[in-house]
Amino acid sequence: MAHLLAGLPFPEKQLQFMTWLAGIRSPSLDPFFRFLNYFDTPYFFFVLIPIIWLGYSYQWGLRIYYWFTLNSLLNPFVKQMVGWPRPCTDVPEIGMFHFTDNGFPSGGAQVCMFLGAVFIYYWRSRTAWIVGMTYILLISFSRLYLGVHYPIDILGGWAIAIAMFFLFINMENSLEKFLAKQGLFSCLVLSLLFPLILILVAPGKSYIAGSLVGAGLGTYFSLKYRLFLPASKTIAQGVYRSSVGLAFIFLFVFFWPSEFPLFSKSFATAFFLSLAASPICKWAMTCKTCL
Repeated sequence: MAHLLAGLPFPEKQLQFMTWLAGIRSPSLDPFFRFLNYFDTPYFFFVLIPIIWLGYSYQWGLRIYYWFTLNSLLNPFVKQMVGWPRPCTDVPEIGMFHFTDNGFPSGGAQVCMFLGAVFIYYWRSRTAWIVGMTYILLISFSRLYLGVHYPIDILGGWAIAIAMFFLFINMENSLEKFLAKQGLFSCLVLSLLFPLILILVAPGKSYIAGSLVGAGLGTYFSLKYRLFLPASKTIAQGVYRSSVGLAFIFLFVFFWPSEFPLFSKSFATAFFLSLAASPICKWAMTCKTCL
C-alpha cells in the first residue's frame, strides 16, 4: 500500500475520504452513477460528435472532434508521466469499476469541464449555466462515487481542461483564419501529416491516427464539393438530421468486418461521418419532404 500511494498528495486523507464515500453509497443510486460512467467512454463521443456535426453545424463538429482528439492524446500522456494510482487500485473493494491505467488526471473530469466551459461561454444564458454546471459537477462527482479517482485527480482534470479552454477561445479564430489562408489542399496535407507522425512515435495510438486520416480526407472532399449540411434552423430539424446520421453510422459500424484492424475501422467511421453522412441526411430530408 505504501508503495502504491508513493507520490500521491495527502494519501491518507484522500484514501480516508474515498473509504468514507464508498461506505455511504446507496444501492438505489448505484445504477444511476454506473450509467454516468458512459459519459467517460469513447461511446459517448461516438454519439456526441455526430449529433453536433449533423444536428447543429459541421464547423462545431470539426472543432469538438479535433479538440477531443487532442484531449485523448494529452490525458494518457500526463497519466503516464505522473504515475499516481487510482483508489480502485489501492483498495479494490472501493471501486465499482476497475481500470488498469493511472489515475491523475481524471479524463472524465477533464472532458466534462472543457465541454461544459465551451457550452457556457458560447451559449451565454442562464439555461447554459445550469446545464453546463450540472454536467460538470455530476460527471466529476461520479468519478469519486464510483471509486475510480481521488479528489486530486478531479482537480487535475479541471486544471488541464481550463487551460485547454482558454487556449481554445484564444486560438479558435486566429487558427481557423490561418488555415483558411493556406488553402484547402494545404489543410489536407496538414491533416494527414500529424497522424502519420503519430503512427511513427506512438504505434499504440494507431486507431486515433486512422480516425484523423479519415476525418481529414472526408472533410477535404466535403468542403471541395460543398457536401456539408448548413446549420440547422430548428431544434426539430437538428434532431431529425442527427437521428438519421446516427442510424446510418451505427449500421455502418455494425456491419464492418470485425477481423479488420482497428486502424481501418476508425478510419472508415471518421471518413463516413465527414463525407457520406451529410449527403445521406440531405437525401433523407428530401424524401421526408416528398412524403
